[in-house]
Amino acid sequence: MTVEHDQASGEFSCADVSVLIQSIINALPVPIFVKNSKGIYVYCNVPFEKYVGKKSGEIVGRSVYDLWDAELAKVYHEADNRLFRVGGEEQYEAKVKYADGSIHDVIFHKAVFPFSDENYMAGAILDISDRKAAERELERIALTDSLTGVANRYHLYAALDDACKKAARQSCIIAVMGIDLDGFKEVNDTYGHLIGDEVLVKAASRIRESIRASDLLARPGGDEFIILFDGLERKDPVYCLAETILQKLSEEMELQGHPIMLSASIGIAFYPDHGTNPQDLLKHADLALYEAKREGKGCFRSLVTL
Repeated sequence: MTVEHDQASGEFSCADVSVLIQSIINALPVPIFVKNSKGIYVYCNVPFEKYVGKKSGEIVGRSVYDLWDAELAKVYHEADNRLFRVGGEEQYEAKVKYADGSIHDVIFHKAVFPFSDENYMAGAILDISDRKAAERELERIALTDSLTGVANRYHLYAALDDACKKAARQSCIIAVMGIDLDGFKEVNDTYGHLIGDEVLVKAASRIRESIRASDLLARPGGDEFIILFDGLERKDPVYCLAETILQKLSEEMELQGHPIMLSASIGIAFYPDHGTNPQDLLKHADLALYEAKREGKGCFRSLVTL
């Protein structure tokens, strides 16, 4: 079969227009498929073959249960049946695994259409992995302290608000631990801000090594760090952890040939003893922190239960 092109008019005169359409569809970098109302594939393009890892002859005439594991096939089958019942079109985001093992963020575009007295469904899979990666990176930047890589003030407040709501539902304990580096200003004044920045990065690393992966470490600013512990059943582990962090932060730091010795002061507030909202918890952790500083620094304090 051939496709004839009238160069003078710019129009195609097709001996078989399906040849032209097939070439266009295969050239598009988008997996495209068509199913009948029984869920059987009746057509797919070359990019869809690459997605599935099979040739068209191994796909056409088969259902999702022949191509994917039973759990995923059931999800696809139920979604397709729902669209066939209501008609029209739909689109939704999903994560899919290509035949080469790579995971992609995609948008499924599907539409039901009539053809030869039967309903069919056409689908296209648009890869949005790059866009999603960019969105995740922007979100990470928005929620992260650029110097230390820990959470920033905005992230802390949002997480603490969520934790308070969760604690109210589950009647559990939250701990907010404020940490201030004693003598940090003197380090900045003596060695300069570059060394000061390295001290903050090192301190953040030592604190992070001391806490659970589920605990949130944040740097609201300056030489202040705050840790959020949620879902606690007892207070004792928090006190033990405070001692560990004080010990870690008192160990010598060797930075650019300079031996740096610091200590830290810690203030701790608990939900619901010292407050049931982020503002009160942060305020009472701060008050406890200054109590620790007044008592000689290098220690932790928690205010008497309100």
